[in-house]
Amino acid sequence: MASTIGQHPLTASGFGLEMSGLDLADLSDQVRAQVLDAFHASGGLILIRGQGHIKPGHLRDFSALFGTLEYNEKYNPDFLVPNYPEILRIGNTKENGEYNALFIQADPLPLLWHTDDSFRDPQPIGSCLFCVHTPPEGGETGFAGMAAAYEALSDEVKMRIDGLKTVHSYHHLNEILRRKNPHRPPLSEDLRRQHPPITRPLVAQHPVTGRKSLYLPLCHIESVVDLSEDESRELLTDLQTHATQPPFTYMHAWQPGDLVLWDNRCALHAPTPFDDTRHLRLMYRLTVNGQQIVGF
Repeated sequence: MASTIGQHPLTASGFGLEMSGLDLADLSDQVRAQVLDAFHASGGLILIRGQGHIKPGHLRDFSALFGTLEYNEKYNPDFLVPNYPEILRIGNTKENGEYNALFIQADPLPLLWHTDDSFRDPQPIGSCLFCVHTPPEGGETGFAGMAAAYEALSDEVKMRIDGLKTVHSYHHLNEILRRKNPHRPPLSEDLRRQHPPITRPLVAQHPVTGRKSLYLPLCHIESVVDLSEDESRELLTDLQTHATQPPFTYMHAWQPGDLVLWDNRCALHAPTPFDDTRHLRLMYRLTVNGQQIVGF
């Protein structure tokens, strides 16, 4: 099987790989190792199509190749695939008139580029999305490669930002979301205690590959240590503008049976909206824990 596996870059910079010739219901140990190697070599993004036949157990076992899976305790149990607490349903599907999936409608432009839960310590290192049902238009997901983006910076910019620290804050994110949705409540005191601000490197080193990348979930970053608020915003905005240029980004238009797995340590992602009043969308999401980013 290994000899039939294809790998096709998804971006001009080499970030992301589409892998073909795989059946996730029947993977040898050799192929599993090859997929894991490709994931790291890709800069943290792999796409595998044509998996509409697989069962939830296959999806769980495949995702577990990349780390320890979360059990989604913080979500409504009705949103989980029965007997598979690792699998969270995301979408606007309903059962008996009630949502049976976590529904989060994405905002239109500008895209909310982020990495999942960088304000948590430890942070989830990766996420997997599997497409069950998709609308005829909208609902795409964008991905941006932070290692390729960092490597394309000038030496002068690298010297300026290497070693800088940023403050990541759940409260900061929630206030941004509240500006777009005034009905969203302030973060509770309990959640603020559970997730106090955390300091992280602006340029991180991957614990497996050793590759440097921008660590830039802008909507989570409250400030840059030792820079003024204006300097922080200007620097971070300039870096995100650079990092989300076409050579480093891939916009995925979903088809049922598509699987995408990305590395939160070196990739950003961003959802796009769809007309949820006319169309249904259902995804399965799994969250992976493991080795954390390294400062230097």
